[in-house]
Amino acid sequence: MNLAKVGAVVVGGIIVFFILDSLVHVVLGLLGALLFVAIIAGGGYAAYKLVGASRRREIRRGRY
Repeated sequence: MNLAKVGAVVVGGIIVFFILDSLVHVVLGLLGALLFVAIIAGGGYAAYKLVGASRRREIRRGRY
């Protein structure tokens, strides 16, 4: 192989490395955001269930 082909392979490898690095970065960012939203939504749902359960208990106590 002549020097131009070796240089082209090296430059191509560097470009592919940077493209894959940016794709991995974007995917990890999206997964992190999705995890954050899931944790917030899960906490909100659990709080809603707890508040609803305590209201039902208070109503039952008041009737009897």
